[in-house]
Amino acid sequence: MSVVLNPPSSPLRMKPKRGQPVQEERLTYLIPELCAMTGLSESTYGDFMVRKDIVAHTRLDPRDRVKAIKGFIANVRESQEATDELKRWNLQIDDETLQVEARRLKPEHVIFGGPTSQSNVMVNERADFSQAAGNCAPITPVSIDNWLLIYTSRDQNKVRDLVSCMREASRKLGMRVAEAVALPLRDDRTETYIRAIAGNMSDGVQLVVAVVPTERDDRYNAIKQLCYIDKPVGSQVIKSRTLSQPQKLRSIVQKIMLQINAKLGGELWACNVPLQNAMIIGIDTYHDPTSRAGCSVTGFVASTNRTITQFFSTSRQEDRGQEFSSCIQNMTTAALTAYQKDNGVLPERVIVFRDGVSEGQLAVVKQYEVDQFEAAFANIEGGYKPQLVVIVVQKRIRTRLFMSEGDQHRGRISNAPPGTVLDHTVTSDSLYDFFLVSQHVGKGTVTPSHYIVVHNSTTLQPDHIQKLAYKLTHMYWNWPGTVRVPSVCLYAHKIAYMHGQHLHRPASAELNRRLFYL
Repeated sequence: MSVVLNPPSSPLRMKPKRGQPVQEERLTYLIPELCAMTGLSESTYGDFMVRKDIVAHTRLDPRDRVKAIKGFIANVRESQEATDELKRWNLQIDDETLQVEARRLKPEHVIFGGPTSQSNVMVNERADFSQAAGNCAPITPVSIDNWLLIYTSRDQNKVRDLVSCMREASRKLGMRVAEAVALPLRDDRTETYIRAIAGNMSDGVQLVVAVVPTERDDRYNAIKQLCYIDKPVGSQVIKSRTLSQPQKLRSIVQKIMLQINAKLGGELWACNVPLQNAMIIGIDTYHDPTSRAGCSVTGFVASTNRTITQFFSTSRQEDRGQEFSSCIQNMTTAALTAYQKDNGVLPERVIVFRDGVSEGQLAVVKQYEVDQFEAAFANIEGGYKPQLVVIVVQKRIRTRLFMSEGDQHRGRISNAPPGTVLDHTVTSDSLYDFFLVSQHVGKGTVTPSHYIVVHNSTTLQPDHIQKLAYKLTHMYWNWPGTVRVPSVCLYAHKIAYMHGQHLHRPASAELNRRLFYL
């Protein structure tokens, strides 16, 4: 291939190294003619049919994936050049996938509010409990007594249906929804929404619901900044298009009501976690892809009660776009203070799930971030020294686990079911790690999550940590089923994303006891 390059005076593309600030000595200069666009444009990604066709080719089911892997191995064997290269490295590729014996954790029970006979629900084979979430009351429902409802005049009929469905859903969920302060607007300009909210905000307002006709980042950001920084209050932004499907409206509104309940400090559901006086922490880092300074935001969420249904949440921006947070010590101190205020004592165990760290960065987590936790403990009077375990959670991995039923050559190959744990053979010789499949996947091949224990001064055994991790994947309140990582990791990601993408500043401290960012 021959490429004609422009004259030497033509501009080059500058690309800073990932996670590094923009400095002259750390820039890479790219020749435009040798660059190519990757990924999908926004218009293409927004086309449902195009995405559906792409998924059909990229999300292979287990049998097709194994077939593709074996086809690749056959191609390698037929290539003399590839064979010679493997011999030079003294490597061999096996003909078959590795057969190992895994184990499956027992299905979990999810606890809701209401009568005891109805509130304890066993999760089904697909690790889904959406029906129970729709029929059972939350553990702690929150009534909406004073709220603002902002919308454009042309969406008045949709808003009327929305309020009707909210009241219907609230009765089932044990919530009470009072009459809203309705504020119809003449236009959908950002400043019109902001003036309406700011002009009607009073001390007693619990919630702002804004129905918007289109998806616009500037308007969304302005609403969230007003409600989460300037005038701390819960907020829910709903696209009017979401309310345009009458046959799905009840289901959609019920999910919105559950989300609002969580944002206002309510508790939706829980699992039985037999740990006394323990604090569970989730940490994740968000990198702003549009920032030339390479800034990043660390999200930090810690449980403050025994059932892991009340939280302390905060976020901090890092100046130099680093993956490793320098503010963990301060955030941990604030979380311990909140825990002691709620319980009268400090936790005896601190269990940390750290998301967003590659295998090559494990030593830094162990040496740098663990020290910050220890420093936070040392700053508390009375010689406070709790047991500490730090677990790195990796979800972007290449490992795949399949379940083989019968002979590996003629038997059926399917996805490993939720609760599958593998902690031998394919794990590291030098690390304390395991793989956990927590989700059911309808299309494609399920990807396990990789858990690596980088520090453990507790008495918890591997089986205890594995069961705890699996229980926590049931407790993410934005989804009535299991998720890929423990709920506290997803909450940490959500608050970091809200800070970095929309607020660009920390939210008000008045909101740090609520999951306002869901």
